[in-house]
Amino acid sequence: MISNLQLPYHIVQTDDLAYKFITQSGVVYAAYFIDISEAFGADHVYTFSFDAVGKPVNDGRVRYTIVKILSDFFQVNQNSLIVVCETCDKKENARFRLFEKWYCQTGEHDIEKIDVFVDHADYNFRSSLLLFKEHPRYQEIKGIYDEWVKSEMEK
Repeated sequence: MISNLQLPYHIVQTDDLAYKFITQSGVVYAAYFIDISEAFGADHVYTFSFDAVGKPVNDGRVRYTIVKILSDFFQVNQNSLIVVCETCDKKENARFRLFEKWYCQTGEHDIEKIDVFVDHADYNFRSSLLLFKEHPRYQEIKGIYDEWVKSEMEK
């Protein structure tokens, strides 16, 4: 039997690629995908982010909700997803560790996660590419991502 603590919150789709949910403590989360296919140079490539409106509290159901949104995203389409951890508040390493923990806890074996770490003088760049292992354009997308990372390293 699954406990309520393992159930995702009720998710409301607010736009084609945008969602929101409200936690038990009243914190409103917005989760959204941005289509970067044109800039990236390959079809069906997105970034993902989520923000809390209100002071977030330690709530395990947030993880299950975010994982549900991501799982649904990959089940509907064989999309590619690039995650870049925000650097403006110097918490990119914590964000990356949290994302890594969530990914490992899902046990999702059909999706490969390719991580990149680039340390600059002013900030640490942390990014992941999530891509179906059986994606028909796997090598092409991975190659474009590798080139994008190289350009990031030169900044």
